[in-house]
Amino acid sequence: MKKMKFLAFAVILLMGISFTSCFNSDDTNTYDGGTFVTVSSGYLGAGLILKSDDGLTLSPTNPSFLLLKDKVSYPERAFVFYKLAEGETYVTGKTNYSVTIVGGYVVNVKEFNLRPDTLQNDYNVASMPNFWYANGYATVRVGFYYTSNSIDFDLYKQKVGNDTLYVKLNYSKGGGTNYSQSTTMEYSFKLPYVEGLQPKNDSVWVKLSAKGPDNQVLEKNIHCKYDFN
Repeated sequence: MKKMKFLAFAVILLMGISFTSCFNSDDTNTYDGGTFVTVSSGYLGAGLILKSDDGLTLSPTNPSFLLLKDKVSYPERAFVFYKLAEGETYVTGKTNYSVTIVGGYVVNVKEFNLRPDTLQNDYNVASMPNFWYANGYATVRVGFYYTSNSIDFDLYKQKVGNDTLYVKLNYSKGGGTNYSQSTTMEYSFKLPYVEGLQPKNDSVWVKLSAKGPDNQVLEKNIHCKYDFN
């Protein structure tokens, strides 16, 4: 895979650092790949495994690089830039690689909101360019204006129709009309078992909506395997 220079790295990284923790390195001039990952322990707790949203299994040679500020715990979800470890090369059909992490940021993870009646605010978002499902998480990239560094989003069920789950992204905290402050970031949500949802061929539709500029409804749809729990 073609290596990219530091400028491209910086531009992409800035999308998620305003309110998330970052992983920093002095060696980020080049890298072999960048991907969203779910972080988990290896078999019987041995090592750290990164399951990428594009189907790769990455084994970091430097797992401590991913430690959070407490120096004990790891993020549940992250975006990472990596270099292939010495001796590794990309091979068609190969999905397991040893890598060295050189940068990235933590992705916010939220539980599905089961009490939308408790939400007090629903601020307008500026954009909702991406929505996808991988490794048990529905992830949305959302652009928004903010008036506070304390930001919060919620995802809740609106209704169910056969094989379709309708959900709402709610901008719950930190919004306003200060158009001089804006950012784009990702939120990942664990989707729960939904009573009445009827998968077809083990798959369902998830239709996402949010309140956009001038109160227009922004929408994104995904078709995914029904493995919610």
